[in-house]
Amino acid sequence: MTRRHLALCAALLALACTVPAVALAQQHDHEHDHAPAAAPQLNFLGDDNRALCESLTMQDFRGRMKPLDTQARELSMKITKRESFEGWEPMDLYMSWLANPEFWFEYPVLAVRFPGLKSLLGVAPETRWVSASSLLNGNQYVLAEPVREALRTPDRERTKLQRQLLLFDERFNIFWDVLNGGSLRLYPVAGDPAHTWVDFNGVIEQPGSEWADRSREAMDRLLSGLRAGDQQRIRAGLEATSALQHQYGAEVLPSAGALKAELWLNKSHPFRNVTMTYLAAFAVLLFAFFWSLARRGGQPYHRRHPLYLTGMILFVGSLLFHLYAYVLRWIASGRAPLSNGYESLIFIALATAIAGLTFELRDRRGSSAGISALLTAVILAVAMLSTFDPAIGPLVPVLASYWLNIHVTIITGSYGFLGLGSLLGGLNLILFLLKSPRRPQVRESIIKLDRLLFRVLVTGVGLLSIGTLLGGVWANESWGRYWGWDPKETWSLVTILVYATVLHFRWIPAMNRPWVLATGGFAGIASVVMTYFGVNYFLSGLHSYAQGDAIAVPSWVYIGTLLMLGLIVASYLSDRFRRWE
Repeated sequence: MTRRHLALCAALLALACTVPAVALAQQHDHEHDHAPAAAPQLNFLGDDNRALCESLTMQDFRGRMKPLDTQARELSMKITKRESFEGWEPMDLYMSWLANPEFWFEYPVLAVRFPGLKSLLGVAPETRWVSASSLLNGNQYVLAEPVREALRTPDRERTKLQRQLLLFDERFNIFWDVLNGGSLRLYPVAGDPAHTWVDFNGVIEQPGSEWADRSREAMDRLLSGLRAGDQQRIRAGLEATSALQHQYGAEVLPSAGALKAELWLNKSHPFRNVTMTYLAAFAVLLFAFFWSLARRGGQPYHRRHPLYLTGMILFVGSLLFHLYAYVLRWIASGRAPLSNGYESLIFIALATAIAGLTFELRDRRGSSAGISALLTAVILAVAMLSTFDPAIGPLVPVLASYWLNIHVTIITGSYGFLGLGSLLGGLNLILFLLKSPRRPQVRESIIKLDRLLFRVLVTGVGLLSIGTLLGGVWANESWGRYWGWDPKETWSLVTILVYATVLHFRWIPAMNRPWVLATGGFAGIASVVMTYFGVNYFLSGLHSYAQGDAIAVPSWVYIGTLLMLGLIVASYLSDRFRRWE
């Protein structure tokens, strides 16, 4: 890459920083002809250079120091909706974008999935990717006016097309920034008290100095090697860049352990993979529960029973692997992974599995571990949805407190116990559907599950109460008051009152029935879902993870509510009109 080309990239980046995002593409004139760019070689880095490149550190736009591998994977997923696009390794693809912007500007790489958006772009229904150049008509960005209209529309009133359009517009602008070299802050500024790192364009703009000259030399070696596919020049550029990072940016470089932990997490996808082993444990243990119910009178298993032992090995192995991955994320982020929706979900899933194991060690019928394995897998699957960003980010100032580890751990841990209680209650309601004079073992299992459910709910509401009280102490330190009727505080109190009411039915003779406790535990989870998802994503407040206006309630809420009501009504009718004797 020539100095002239680098200067052009710098000029384009400067333009990108001075105009609104919607107008960004309008400033790029493609009315003149270009010679077609040669296709870059697939996975041209080679194993050694790829490994060295992945382990380089960069500074993202939020100031976080992270491996370059993380940046490559995040941008590949953001832009193409594929971690491996058309056989490209994420690292090779990202570096090729930087080295061959002319080719990739014309190549269909921007993911488009929504049918309405395809119609708006005028592409065929089977199209999956479009090129950045296709979004320009002369010097006009074809989506400029629809994007402006979507931005003017309040979030709650936006159509699905408008939401998808804004996501696509963000994707385009991120890709534009990548092609201009503005996403890769590899070079620490010498002597900067704010520990600022700059990208290729920032290096060019720096006044002459020993640091600037060495950075330009390292950058030239790297970029010229990337464009030529010269492995020796690429390696020389990477090694020179690494030396600059260690000399001028050592104070903010992540530790070797944190770097290795994050690279392992990036490549292993532990939370996604462990979901399948949890589901396998659920299948084996639930089969063991009903097998015991049908053939063994619902009696507890011996720990060495082959069927039960197989299920428990799967479950405990999944739990240990889950815990190991969670600890590695803690090491990689340098803090407790509890600061956003994704991290809180993987912790709630872990707490659910621990809750299931705790009560299974005493119950030994497969119900606690099996049900918790299912719920853990579901929570992890929810965490994989596009709603939740798995990227590690810096803590916002209010969360930079030791109370994060105390308050949030206890609160979210309680959700694991209450979630387990909900599914145990649902399992008991299913057993009520089997009510019959010829099945005394079902009646005995209902009674045992009722006792187990009570202990689970007491533990959950106890943790929730303690966590809420400690949250008041944290609120006083952060905002100068213990209680302010923030939506999160209000719904935490509502959840405590809901479960306290359900538990106190135990001392009302007319309500002291297994069906009542099972129904309360099963339906009570709705208040937990509202406290977590409702407040964090559909209401505004101090605890909200969402940004801007509240969004509309999704359809799955209504579907789930109807299914829960259906099971409750069916179990009530079975309990009401069938006899045990």
